[in-house]
Amino acid sequence: MSIILEESIRVWMSGSQTLRERIVEQGTARFLAVLGSTAPPDRARVDQATASARDEVFVALTADAVLSSLPSAPADAGAREALRSRWLSLNPEWNLPLPVSGPGLSAPRLAIAAAIGSLLGMIVLGGVLNLALGVRGLGMLIGGPGGAALAMYAVGRLTESKALRGVLKTLLGVAWTADLLGAASLGLGALWGRLAGVGLLRRILVYAGVVSLLAFTRGGAQYDARAYRDLVRDLIRQWVDVSSVLLCCLSARPVTNSSEAVLDAGLARAIQDLHRSDATSLPIAAEALLLEARRMGLDGLSTPPHFGQSDHAEHSRLRWSPELEQQYRPFGLIEDGDTVIVEDEPVIQNGRILEKGRVRKQR
Repeated sequence: MSIILEESIRVWMSGSQTLRERIVEQGTARFLAVLGSTAPPDRARVDQATASARDEVFVALTADAVLSSLPSAPADAGAREALRSRWLSLNPEWNLPLPVSGPGLSAPRLAIAAAIGSLLGMIVLGGVLNLALGVRGLGMLIGGPGGAALAMYAVGRLTESKALRGVLKTLLGVAWTADLLGAASLGLGALWGRLAGVGLLRRILVYAGVVSLLAFTRGGAQYDARAYRDLVRDLIRQWVDVSSVLLCCLSARPVTNSSEAVLDAGLARAIQDLHRSDATSLPIAAEALLLEARRMGLDGLSTPPHFGQSDHAEHSRLRWSPELEQQYRPFGLIEDGDTVIVEDEPVIQNGRILEKGRVRKQR
């Protein structure tokens, strides 16, 4: 029975591959829709999206059309509801992980950095090559992409590196403090300005630029949305496959235990009468038992029994053919066309072979 069940599950799983993939996509889409924005979600939002995706998958996987296609489909609506209830109680728990996030800049900020870097690269490199070689166009052509790449790398490093941001903040604080002290103490501001070689207005613009750069590169937590979507899809696919196998196993009809099988009342009475019979009434009791067997559809009992015949009955003989393998089990090597002796007749009830007979080759 277990082999038959495994084979039926394998066939159903192979035939429902497209259905299960569609359910996986539905669950993934539902999860991402509830998850919402691209900002890294917290545990509560992931749990909410997980519950919504689980409900979507459960409803799709236990639809009436799906349950009707199972190897052992429920007979009616009550059986389907009972199957759903047992399946839900045994289904594994869903627990999707949080996405792995890290510091990063958003796409608009990266675009702004690339644009500014491209302009500065064209201006600087174009001017340098124009003064040196008189080829402004080549400098602007090279400076555009070079400046964009350098600007994106710079803001990326400044976003990721806490040490670099700390150095800039320290230098900014020292310079700003020196300006304040110089302005407040005996004209030292003019001395600091001469040492710096930059006027006060320009220094203020530099300070504002550094502060703006630090604020611009203060990126929030980011995560790879595509990688997280693929991870969620793979986990949902695993749960769908496991749940499908569980659904097939629960839908299988229970096998009747031999210890719980109920014997036919008439047959049981005939067996008891045979057991209580003495030697003289034994043929009558045996005939009564055979009559009950015929009533239950047991084939091969239409001829008179051998114990009622005076002469010793010989075993019947057959000419072996491949068709006989459905009813007889050969003993030894038997080839097509050989004459065989029937040692045991097959047990047949209502046209169904309960046990094959046994034949051996005639020597």
